[in-house]
Amino acid sequence: MKSPSTSSSRPTVGTALERIRTWCRWFFGVALRRQTYANVAYLFLAFPLGIGYFTVLVTGFAIPISLPFALVDIGRTEPGALLIVAIPLVLVTVCIGLPSALCALFASIELSALERLLAGRLLGAEVPTSEPATSVRERARRLVFDRGTWKGVGYLFSKFVLGVVSFVLLTLGITFTYALVATPLHYRNEMVGIHIGDPIEFVPEFTYQHDGWTIDISPITLSIADGELLSLYVDSLAAALAVSAVGVLVGLVVLHLFNAVAWLFARYTELLLRNTQPSVFSEPPGRDSSR
Repeated sequence: MKSPSTSSSRPTVGTALERIRTWCRWFFGVALRRQTYANVAYLFLAFPLGIGYFTVLVTGFAIPISLPFALVDIGRTEPGALLIVAIPLVLVTVCIGLPSALCALFASIELSALERLLAGRLLGAEVPTSEPATSVRERARRLVFDRGTWKGVGYLFSKFVLGVVSFVLLTLGITFTYALVATPLHYRNEMVGIHIGDPIEFVPEFTYQHDGWTIDISPITLSIADGELLSLYVDSLAAALAVSAVGVLVGLVVLHLFNAVAWLFARYTELLLRNTQPSVFSEPPGRDSSR
């Protein structure tokens, strides 16, 4: 006769094994999921797009922002010269600065639409837009006074920082993983691998103190010379294969890190670009933007 404790423990063990199998499928299956490489593609695009957005916006806002500061500076330092240069600077601001700023705002709406498209296609984000303008006059008013326009401008400026972060993460993650996985190919070559640029020295100091008297232990200098790091610890094919196996695990962790960063980017895009204006070209007035 089976005891009740034995029969009740079997579902618990089975549940634990199922959880382990589920976790293993989740962890090791990251390299086989299509979404992983869509996330990596989005992170790769973030850096060049961030530079492009920053260039467009800075170029558009440079004149209308800088000229008022120039007027203030001239008025503070050379009040007499302000009477001479004020009218030309105002004309330049009105005739060149304001149109360039409006062009930058219009470009920000279209670039925000591009970001919504990329986030939706690559990250699976859901970013609804506001209702499209029904007339040219309404669109012109919303171009300047709609909160969504300025949310898009802020997002595009921040994309420069996010692009730099993405580039650093991708570069470090991919190169570090490759250096570990490819250890059997280069562990004897000091010109390839993870390098220490400068010698590292560590001088520990130990002090024992008790009732007013101390004993200082003479420090011992620990140092690692500059050069290829893996070659300091890997000097055989077996050790290189072990490091390569560790590199595969590190690569899986790096892919999970990329997915986590992409998930954060998707939520950030949903937060800032939600209810921004639809594109003039892909979502003209009269078309349901929710589709």
